[in-house]
Amino acid sequence: MSDQLLSPKMLGYWTQDQLREAPDESGIFCVFRAARDPETEQMEIQELLYVGEHRSARYGLEHHADQAKWQAFLQPDEELWYSVGLAGHANRERLAAAMINAHKPRFNNSSQYRDHFPFDETTVHIYGKKDKLQSIFTVERSA
Repeated sequence: MSDQLLSPKMLGYWTQDQLREAPDESGIFCVFRAARDPETEQMEIQELLYVGEHRSARYGLEHHADQAKWQAFLQPDEELWYSVGLAGHANRERLAAAMINAHKPRFNNSSQYRDHFPFDETTVHIYGKKDKLQSIFTVERSA
């Protein structure tokens, strides 16, 4: 593959109770820590915790082996929030790898993509629900 532009629209946010409403389609998924803003009293995204990919983003989230770890990380009154970016099979892994490489989420520490990007130069332009995500970034092949 050559240089590529990937432009996912991030859909969401869903809480654990709303996860069944997330798209049951191929794509990447993001797991966030949300907490109440002291000034506005509104729940807001605080941190990207994890990026994954699956042929069914919703299934990948609902059945992920690290759900308990993510939940245990939260402080009282914090919640897990989820978003999904639709991506076909051909680009799904490359997109997830670019997201992990650029954002380095804390629960992707053991990912091969955290410090290694095996694809050709990839530019990602994220739109939609993108709190705590870089809007546009480029990742280059690294050994």
